[in-house]
Amino acid sequence: MKLLNKENIMKNQVNTIEQFKVLAYLKKEFNTDEVELFLVDRFTIKLIDKNNDIAYFKYNSQTKLIDFYEKNTKNKERER
Repeated sequence: MKLLNKENIMKNQVNTIEQFKVLAYLKKEFNTDEVELFLVDRFTIKLIDKNNDIAYFKYNSQTKLIDFYEKNTKNKERER
């Protein structure tokens, strides 16, 4: 898991197209200065807010939408 610093976020520096789409969504919906973002896998970004609440955002290649998870489940479980 890799922490994204402010420069990574500002310049959209992620590893995959799916992470780029998730990051674009998070930048639109959240104040990224107030959260920590971590690259989890090629589809998923983990968000931790000031209250230490954790959320996972995953790009769904079938629906082309961003899915929200409270816990990081295994890929096979998410694909169901």
